[in-house]
Amino acid sequence: MIKSLKAVKTRLSQTLFKSLNIATISQRLINTSTTHEAIQNNKAMVIQHDVKGYDEFTKLVEKLETSADGQPIHVLFSGGKDESGQSWCPYCVKAEPVVHEALPKAPEKSHFIHVDVGERSYWKDLNCPFRKDPNTHLIFLPTLLRWKSPQRLDGERVSNKDLVEMIFEDED
Repeated sequence: MIKSLKAVKTRLSQTLFKSLNIATISQRLINTSTTHEAIQNNKAMVIQHDVKGYDEFTKLVEKLETSADGQPIHVLFSGGKDESGQSWCPYCVKAEPVVHEALPKAPEKSHFIHVDVGERSYWKDLNCPFRKDPNTHLIFLPTLLRWKSPQRLDGERVSNKDLVEMIFEDED
């Protein structure tokens, strides 16, 4: 019985190792393909960041303000997601694919931050820091803005492909 347990354990380890190797190889191929495609198009990609909550957002923005070399920073604020990856905010669900589809219109090496503002009850609190911060002053979700600029879209307008593309393309 001990020999058969060892054999099962060895087979499981080998299977797990093989699946990890296949997953790692697949991911590297995807990354290489994406990088190769960007090189072929002679266009650097937008640098994307995903953060959750106010503290993560403010830390990242502070870092980017000093290191982004003057490149634009675009920010999408949206409602938090549940275990299945679905946001409680129906307008956010509708807007996210529109925004991500328009990202290639953004300048090379610009930054895009997707901010998960948290659960609905946190967002609805009038003292929510995203609402109180004079740099964000959020009223609606989703909100797409160019950091330190008057350019912003909120609510249903973030689902308008033409408006979203304009925010990414326009210079200050």
